[in-house]
Amino acid sequence: MAKRSTNKSQAIRDALEANPDKSPSAIADALKAKGLKVNAQYVSTIKSGMNAKRGGARKVVRRRKPHRASSNGLGPIEAALRFITDAGGIEQAKQALATIEKIQEAIG
Repeated sequence: MAKRSTNKSQAIRDALEANPDKSPSAIADALKAKGLKVNAQYVSTIKSGMNAKRGGARKVVRRRKPHRASSNGLGPIEAALRFITDAGGIEQAKQALATIEKIQEAIG
């Protein structure tokens, strides 16, 4: 008669689902008692694979393309306008520049 083969990975998954609070070494010991030759490291590998499958789809992060300097010579002006817009207005931009000047004076 042929020896009946057992899927160790499936046995580990079944044991982990039945005993989610047990450590990998405890699961390995329980499976060794049933006659399967597994170690705690293999149980950990199967357990991490189970957790990875539950993660779901990855989020797609759309990044802006880097802004290229224009060839019309208005690059610094466009950068200044972006800075003012990012700061929330011209007064906030002036305050940010004043803070930068104070930092430079303290460092320099």
